[in-house]
Amino acid sequence: MSYSRPTVRRAGNNPQEYVCRFFDDLSTHVSELVGLPTGVDPGFMDSTLSGGERWTPELLNAAGTCQVFIPLVSSAFLSSAWCAMEWHAFARRRIEPRSPGASAHETAIVPVNWSPTAEASLPPSIRAIQRFSPTAIPDDNTVARQYEQEGVYGLLTMQMEQAYRAVVWRLAQRVVAIHRTYRVHPMVPKGVDELHTLFDEEAAV
Repeated sequence: MSYSRPTVRRAGNNPQEYVCRFFDDLSTHVSELVGLPTGVDPGFMDSTLSGGERWTPELLNAAGTCQVFIPLVSSAFLSSAWCAMEWHAFARRRIEPRSPGASAHETAIVPVNWSPTAEASLPPSIRAIQRFSPTAIPDDNTVARQYEQEGVYGLLTMQMEQAYRAVVWRLAQRVVAIHRTYRVHPMVPKGVDELHTLFDEEAAV
């Protein structure tokens, strides 16, 4: 999971806490659906790296081997060079269907609306991929509308617990479906110098 890390800590609601809760809830659901042994974490979220620090070998390995990439799209995410490089590290890898009947045009990138962002502000690489939307749940239109208008951060901030839980559950199902249908070939960066600040480069074109 890729997200923009806050540069300033403030009292009260901390976006980092919301990100951690979202990651933990999603990981719990994915583990349940996949049937992982107790203690095995299905996902990776770097909670220590901030802008200006060196990428750890663990982060480079995760970017080059994970099977599903979940960027938390926000205004801060779009302006983060680190998030852009994480996106590039995954997007450059080759994906192939695990079975003949699967679409050859699928992607294992699942952008999630973290906080509201204007469509026009999105770089081409994000606009080209359909962002996640919850489907096939009771009162689907209401939940989807709340999620699209407020983002996951907004749902948590306003304590819209029912909508939040529905979004996380459907996202977990989407992650597992991609993992079972496609394989993303590993390509671990040797260092950050291999990666591009993709969003800035697209804006310059």
